Amino acid sequence: MNLVNLTIDNINLLVKKNTTIIQACLVLKKQQNNNTDEKEIAIPRFCFHQELEIAGNCRMCLVELVNSPKPVVACAMQVNDKMIIKTDTVLVKKAREGVLEFFLINHPLDCPVCDQGGECDLQDQVGVFGIDKSRFNEYKRAISYKSCSPFIKMVMTRCIHCTRCIRFLTEIAGVYNFCLVGRGNQMEVGQFVFKNLKSELSGNIVDLCPVGALTGKSSAFKLRF
Repeated sequence: MNLVNLTIDNINLLVKKNTTIIQACLVLKKQQNNNTDEKEIAIPRFCFHQELEIAGNCRMCLVELVNSPKPVVACAMQVNDKMIIKTDTVLVKKAREGVLEFFLINHPLDCPVCDQGGECDLQDQVGVFGIDKSRFNEYKRAISYKSCSPFIKMVMTRCIHCTRCIRFLTEIAGVYNFCLVGRGNQMEVGQFVFKNLKSELSGNIVDLCPVGALTGKSSAFKLRF
């Protein structure tokens, strides 16, 4: 078994070859659970999931790589021998703040009435990397209501295009009618043909969604997801 020696936040670590940076950080985090004296390493992410293919499109997991001219995407970059990674520097924080600002350009201000409010990954990250005012003065984009299942409520104006739902339905559930439609500011998650999802696993995308774009219809306004 080939092992790679690298350094993450001044901590030496041995991991398997072909491991990504974010996976190496998760390995280090498990080791740190046994040692409360060390500072916990936490990398925010929206699109990354251990059981899904790598997309690398949310850019929230940016980290600093020594001798690299710019931050790198932790979920898509594989580790190399003697690599030095820093996850908590001024450069990393500014990069994540910039990414988050773009996420919030079209995201609606409906946290008080969102079923995901209080359990939302985006809401948590805004509390850490968000700013107190927005520089965006244009109208926010709105997306018309869609329906894909009698059990799943779709409010795609909140969608941040992490594509977790698309990858889960394609790779695991075997449903291929979910996709990204349009380009640029008109891009949205939708279906090739508007019809109900027939997969028994389709309800899992409610748990996978990091924001309130996909929630349960039967539990709307009754509980938080």
